[in-house]
Amino acid sequence: MPTSWRTLSLTLAAAVAVGMTPVVSAAAPALPSAPFVAPAEPGTAGAAPAEPGTAGAAPAEPGTAGAAPQRAPLPEPAVEAPTPDVLDVDLASGSTADSAQDRTVTGFGAAPEIAADTALGRKVAAFDGTNALRYDYADGFDTTSKALTLECTVRFDGGLSDGESEGTGNFCGAKEAGGYSLTAYGSTLKMVVNVDGTYYGTGVEVQEGVWYHATGVWDGKTVALYLNGEKVAETPTKGSSITPPKESARQFFLGADTNSSGNPQFHGTTSLATAGIYSRALNANEITARYAQTFADRAEGDVTFELGSPVPDAQLTAPTVLAGAVGNEELLAAPLSFTLDGESVALGDEIGQGLREGEHTIAYTGTDAFGGEVSGSSTFTSASIPTAGGATQEYADGSAQLSARAEHPSGGDLHTSFLEGEVTTATNVEQGVIDPAVIAADGTVAGDVELQDAAAVEDALDPADDQLLDAPVSEQVPALRTDIPFTTEGQDVLWQGQVDPSREVRLLLLNTETGSYEVADTARGDGEGQVELSASAAAHHDSGGTIKALVLGTDPFADDLDEPIRDGFEDPDSFDFSLMHITDTQYLSEGAAGRPSTTEREVWAEAYEGSYRWVAEHGEEHKLAYVAHTGDVIENWNTNAEHRGVAIREFEFASETQEILEDTGIPHSVIPGNHDNRGGNDAGPDSLYNDYFGPERYEALAQTDSWKEAGAEYHPWKPGDNQNSYNLFTAAGRDFIAINLGYSVTEEETAWASEILDQYPTRNAIILTHAYNKPSDAADGRGGSFSKDGQIIREQLLAEHPNIALVLSGHEHGVSISVRKDVGTPGNNVVELLADYQFYEVSAEQMGLDGMRGYDADTGLQFGASFFRLLQFDLDRGEVAVDTYSAQLDEFGATEYDTKGRYDGHEDDFRLPVQFEGRTTTFRTDTVMGLTPSDRLIGEATHASGEPATAAWDGLDEGAPYGWYAITQDASRAIDPKELRTAALAAGAGTGPDGTAADGTDGIVQSSVFTATETGGATP
Repeated sequence: MPTSWRTLSLTLAAAVAVGMTPVVSAAAPALPSAPFVAPAEPGTAGAAPAEPGTAGAAPAEPGTAGAAPQRAPLPEPAVEAPTPDVLDVDLASGSTADSAQDRTVTGFGAAPEIAADTALGRKVAAFDGTNALRYDYADGFDTTSKALTLECTVRFDGGLSDGESEGTGNFCGAKEAGGYSLTAYGSTLKMVVNVDGTYYGTGVEVQEGVWYHATGVWDGKTVALYLNGEKVAETPTKGSSITPPKESARQFFLGADTNSSGNPQFHGTTSLATAGIYSRALNANEITARYAQTFADRAEGDVTFELGSPVPDAQLTAPTVLAGAVGNEELLAAPLSFTLDGESVALGDEIGQGLREGEHTIAYTGTDAFGGEVSGSSTFTSASIPTAGGATQEYADGSAQLSARAEHPSGGDLHTSFLEGEVTTATNVEQGVIDPAVIAADGTVAGDVELQDAAAVEDALDPADDQLLDAPVSEQVPALRTDIPFTTEGQDVLWQGQVDPSREVRLLLLNTETGSYEVADTARGDGEGQVELSASAAAHHDSGGTIKALVLGTDPFADDLDEPIRDGFEDPDSFDFSLMHITDTQYLSEGAAGRPSTTEREVWAEAYEGSYRWVAEHGEEHKLAYVAHTGDVIENWNTNAEHRGVAIREFEFASETQEILEDTGIPHSVIPGNHDNRGGNDAGPDSLYNDYFGPERYEALAQTDSWKEAGAEYHPWKPGDNQNSYNLFTAAGRDFIAINLGYSVTEEETAWASEILDQYPTRNAIILTHAYNKPSDAADGRGGSFSKDGQIIREQLLAEHPNIALVLSGHEHGVSISVRKDVGTPGNNVVELLADYQFYEVSAEQMGLDGMRGYDADTGLQFGASFFRLLQFDLDRGEVAVDTYSAQLDEFGATEYDTKGRYDGHEDDFRLPVQFEGRTTTFRTDTVMGLTPSDRLIGEATHASGEPATAAWDGLDEGAPYGWYAITQDASRAIDPKELRTAALAAGAGTGPDGTAADGTDGIVQSSVFTATETGGATP
């Protein structure tokens, strides 16, 4: 099934692309189509004027509630299906080989998994967004220069968005300042072709989880896109020949696109069945024949849904879990969506509380793997079911005052009965830790798991007795294991305690049939107080008269830590040390060295120098331990630069500016970006970069007292060459290593870095590099695909060295925040942060330059690189708070200066987990116990909706644990006291298939536990 779901319906009728934002409509007339101009490709010109588009196929008839979709039959081909002559990859054979020209294929990342797809009825290859296949295509552009057909059978498994970026949308193509591809820009699938230096594209909106036979055709005059045998968009082109990419980029990729070096970029998360290229423009009949041939073995079954609980046409009298059976679920493009009386619900949700008496409707909708609508509904009736409001007690002098609140859905009176519970105390309690590797992907743990450093617990673990048991504080998984006497099916197993909100606690019960501990309940910590986990015992939990329970404290490493957007850094008392990240200062250096007037040069210089002056003035206050500049120190020593004198002037300014930082004594590093080393072509000891930022500069700094006091060292990767290096430093008593990798990282360089990391496996490792990730289009900055060096660094360093916790980079204009838990081995968690503001514009008026040299007040000037990031680390919590600040502007957050308007402020002010040594997990246990309803009635009361029902429970023994139940119903359906225990057990064990207890009782059940002590009796 797809790894990410979308429920947007697709209609291909009258749909054509308009620039980067095509419009799709089921009923609108055909819209005018305009050529697409790809962003910032070197050597491209503007696009041709718009021409009318062509309408696609008629929309499908809407589905009927309760009925399966009627899938249209495949077309009868009018001609024989042609065979691709330039490239022909058919995954049905299980091979990725090209059968047209036997082109050499090279894999990047993990090999795509090839497996049978039920919906399509054939084998397909799954690309995970990091891997790709490259086909040697040096001669391909010669044979397709005058006409072309590009064909791919694709399903988007993730990465589609509402934006216009191709960052996660490439799966079939070869374009780099030339060439052609099938690419998803946001959620718009386009055929893109470069004709005589101009990109043209036409496309239509698509959705995740749906199979498409996509065919792009260029006949010398028009570029057209066909989906599933139907033309859905076209636009005219100007020119006579397809422009090939430069020689090094003449590679064809599946799962990605080519970059300028012939390596993959803009990876897609997709599944592919076929890929073909023809040296001519196929006609409509031939494309239809190929579609019919490719989809010939598709599944003909339909997705169905049968509601199980509540049972249709039956009355619901107590809360139940929404359940049902999805038939042919593998044919869905995304999970079905459900509503209860128009409000969203999901399978597995408890429903019933708050329902009024009468009829209710469960409706479902979805899309199948071929774009067909799936929909239906079922009805059931309900009694009036109250909503629980909480159960509490207060204890004093041998008596407890019990209280239970509930609300009637119609405001009527309620009746509540209070029932004694039988407490079963935990025995054989021990605590220790377990290795995270023993926890399976589904959370299960082998029944014979051994607790490391196990110790017996003498604490009785009574509830609310003002005693808490602290689990071990560990970088592994703290665990508590115990036995609870088994009484009957439906018995409640409870854990109550405390856990940090950024951590998680799990209750697992041993299943005697599977021999494994299985997750019964889980919860994140609650900063307001105790957390409760509960589970209902079943027969398979009875292990010789006991229930074996395991409580684990786990680290979800979740990117959902609360951090409000505000103007200010963190309170220095709240963190241990900080790190500054500054990057891509090239425009500042260029302006400071090259602007025509002294005033301008001073303003540009201050933008760069101001960051380091801030360090000198405030670094100690903010516990600054390291400063990282991730490249592009200057502008004019890039690939096409020819004026060495210009670069020298910029390097001289940047070098002098760096002295401001050096005078602070704070350890730091600088790496070369592509504008510092001519795109990797000016490397080695004799490079211009090394003339100004060579090893001798940093070797001398490493001998200063301030560096030595910080335990800081500097080591170049080769004598005389600071293209790559590493630093050692100590901060807040922890040891760190920073691996500095310049632009255009090679296997020789990753091999060197790997050897260094092998030498320091216990140090917290940070990778500082220039081009790791591309920007996110998400408003909060989350996500981003690989940039130039991302894949080689992740695969050859991050996946192999679990002490790497953080990657910082620049190069790409924007922000990317990735919190990854899938790098190498389980538990290897890495934070990847891109922050490059160089293209952000500040008005001339704000910079005090309006009126100079023709600047208007609102003229945008690229001063974004005056913003730096301060990463503030709380090592005990294992968290980093990130703030973005410009000393020149004295402003926090660069969001308003992004000319693309991509973000909402959360991308510049956020908090993340970070896996430095010492990130630990623990929890505190108040109680672990069993609770079973008895047949002893404490009291009962009829009361108004929302008002508490109360009862006195007398004769309690001081220091003993107690538990009780409250069963509440509509007052007109008061329960027989003889049936109270059955009702409470039914609530614990789960209701019957129709949502009612076995004997027809109804209502809601609440419970509470406490210890009869003056301090422990009250429940907040």
